[in-house]
Amino acid sequence: MKKLVAILCAALAPCVAQADSIIFSDNFNSSIGGGNVTPTGWAVTAGTVDVVYPGWYNELCAAGGDRCVDLDGSNGQGGTLVKSLNLNSGVTYIASFDLAGNQRGAGPDNLILGFGSSAQSFALASNAPWARYSITFNPTASGTYNLSFQDLGSDNRGAMLDNVSVAAVPEPGTYALMLAGLGLLGFMAR
Repeated sequence: MKKLVAILCAALAPCVAQADSIIFSDNFNSSIGGGNVTPTGWAVTAGTVDVVYPGWYNELCAAGGDRCVDLDGSNGQGGTLVKSLNLNSGVTYIASFDLAGNQRGAGPDNLILGFGSSAQSFALASNAPWARYSITFNPTASGTYNLSFQDLGSDNRGAMLDNVSVAAVPEPGTYALMLAGLGLLGFMAR
């Protein structure tokens, strides 16, 4: 009986480990701060972004963070912040992130989020508070896909971004298998 329990535990371990496995996370706290700076591990195309840091508007960052990204940079042309990720086909991924308006009275902030072939538009009031958003993507082929944040502004005061993460979401069948196995373990232990 102990051997059966050990076999079941070993069989269920991958299911438990897979639950909401985060494949990427960044709160920008390890990036060098400044105007027209590319955050560590990211790329910037079509303009610039700023990494806000302590002593330079960091009171605008999400609670608990000392750095965040102003998506409109400081050169009069909003940038596109891009992170390339290796994703597997047949897996659903969810990108989650915190967004806020520019908090400096510069008018509304319009941006486009891209995640693989998924896209979402945002229109944030200047004083829009920090809120958590997410978007899902299910690649049809394994490969490299981009997560991108494009600010459409040009006034040097863009939407604010912080706490970006991407996780693989297990399929409902995985949860069912895990629950069935746990139930069987409980029955066997009894």
